[in-house]
This record gives sequence, structure tokens and C-alpha cells, in this order.
Amino acid sequence: MARAIFPTSSALLTPELLTEALSERQPGVIVAGLQVVEEAHCDTGSASTAARAVLDLDYVAGCDCGLPKRVILKTVLIHPGAPSAMYQNEVRFYRDLRPELDLETPRVFASSFDEQSGTFGVVMEDVRLRSACFPNATAAMTEPQIMNVLSQLAGLHAQFWTSPRFSRELGWLWTPRSGGFYDFLQGAGGEFLRYQVERSTYKQELLVRLRRSFDEAWNCLWTAQQILESEPTTLLHGDTHFGNTYLLPGDRVGLLDWQLMNRGRWSHDVTYIMVTALDIESRRRHERDLIAYYLDRLSAGGVRTVPNMEDAWLLYRQTAIWGFLLGWMITPVENYGEVILRANLERLTTALEDLDTFAALNA
Repeated sequence: MARAIFPTSSALLTPELLTEALSERQPGVIVAGLQVVEEAHCDTGSASTAARAVLDLDYVAGCDCGLPKRVILKTVLIHPGAPSAMYQNEVRFYRDLRPELDLETPRVFASSFDEQSGTFGVVMEDVRLRSACFPNATAAMTEPQIMNVLSQLAGLHAQFWTSPRFSRELGWLWTPRSGGFYDFLQGAGGEFLRYQVERSTYKQELLVRLRRSFDEAWNCLWTAQQILESEPTTLLHGDTHFGNTYLLPGDRVGLLDWQLMNRGRWSHDVTYIMVTALDIESRRRHERDLIAYYLDRLSAGGVRTVPNMEDAWLLYRQTAIWGFLLGWMITPVENYGEVILRANLERLTTALEDLDTFAALNA
């Protein structure tokens, strides 16, 4: 997957580099000049595992190939914020899978990953030009918005439901217990999570509230991971918290950040978005109806083995632990700030209590 190598400083970006990157998909494009309009780095509260730069590009006359003047470069600036396997995973999504999906996610004009340095670059549209706004867990989705994103997820899941491609050209996809993120968790990831809990009195208090030690919660996670790897599996976004969405006019919802894309059970995507995007009372009132709606959309997408409601509800309850531990307990406060971190963890912790997740995992 050797392609144009993006530098770790925006000052080193050149028209020649952007031309090389964009030419793979748009032969004949020539970038004559560029301007870095703004940047967001990891650990600043405005970016998490990757950085981004807003670029204004000038093209040689007649050589723009229909590309927009303003683009977003998602990359590593200053230092990596995640294992390099996550960057490679996202590049693979945009290179190999995005073109065939009928899904609201940014259009991408170039993507590359350099295995030697672990750096990557994804040049994509600036969805703000379509009046997108970027929410977080201090707000909440409306009912039409959550139904829109569940419908899109059902379409994605239906397209890849028990797909034979998983044993062929998509055999590289991670699962809950194999591949890049699993390797991280089996290596430094567990201790990194423990460290993030130990450095935060607030996170320690949440475990006390749940009446579980760190080790007990960690063991329950792996019970859930085994369940989430069992059939039927499908293609997952893998990190569907509210902050990885964008909202468009007309209640349309888009999905960002495909670094944790993997193959697993449908409930991974559905549980995480419902628990983090809905306020607690709305989730309590509507979660059963929303799961039923999602299952109906699966059936409409051609899935013949749609789970029954009883099985779906159990899986929903069991899955909630993933977002709690690997979504937000592991997240450094520097990534999003204290307010957003606490807002997500309050929703997730309350869901674990409401759904009696540990009991559902027989723990």
C-alpha cells in the first residue's frame, strides 16, 4: 500500500505531494499551490486519534479534474495518536470499500498509508460545505436523526450479512479477537486502559458505582468480545459514538472515523450509537422500539435470518460494555476535554445499570 507519504508537519506539505496523492484517483490533476487554513492536533480537545488540516488548493488551469478548492486532510501531525494499524484500517476502508457503499460518509479524493513510518493521509471533502455540523454527547440526536442513522447502518449490515467475501478478499478485516486493535489490546492496550482509569478519580468512581473492580470489568469485556465475534457477522463501522457523526439538513446523519472498522455482530454499531447519541430518558423510552425498527430495516435490506427481538435485546444489553471500556474509559481526557468525556461516560454508565449488562454477561 505504498503511496504518497504525508509528513508530520503541515509546513512540509507541497503542491507536488498533493498532486501525487490525488493523481491516483484523478489522473491529470495538477495542484499549483496550497494554503493551510486551520489545523487540529491530537490531545488538544478538538481531535482524538488523528489530526486534520483544512487545505485550500489552487489547480493549474483546466487540471482540477472537478475537485473542490477546499479539502480536509486527515493525517498525523506532530505525533501519532493511535496504533498505526488503525490508520491503515481507515485507509483500507476508503480505498477498498467506500466506493461501493450507499452511505452518508465523506467523499474521499486520496488515501495512503506508509507502513515504514506508520503515517497516513486521507484527503476528503469538507462536509461543512454541505452545512454539516459536528455534535457531541453534551447534546442529543432527535428521533428522526437516530432513525436515519439506524436505517443506514441496517443497509450497511444487510449488504455484508454473513458475506462470503469475508473468507476471500475481505479476509484482512479485524474481528473482536483478531487483527490490529485486538493485537493492541493484548499488548499495551490493557495497561493503557488501566492507566487511564488510575489517573482519573472520576473513572475510578464509576467502577465503584458499578460495583466492579477494573479486573472484573476487563474480564467481562472479553466475554462480550467472544459473543461479538460469533455468527452471524457483518461489516461494522466499529466506533459509532455520537462524536463520530455529522448532522446534515433534513435529519440526515453521516459517519466519520472508520479507524476501528471490523467484522462482528450488528449490535456493536447499534448499541454504541443509541447509548451515546440519545439522552438518557429518550434512550430508556425508545430503545426497544428503535431496535425493532433496525431489525425491520435489516429485513427490508434482504436479510433472511433477522434476529428475533428477545435475542436482539439480550445482545444489545451485553454489548454496552464495549463503549464503556473501550470507547470512553480508555480515552484520555485531553482528547475531548472533561465535559464531553463525562457526558459520554454518564450515558454509558447509566446504560450498563439500566440494562444490567454484567448480569447479561453472567458476571
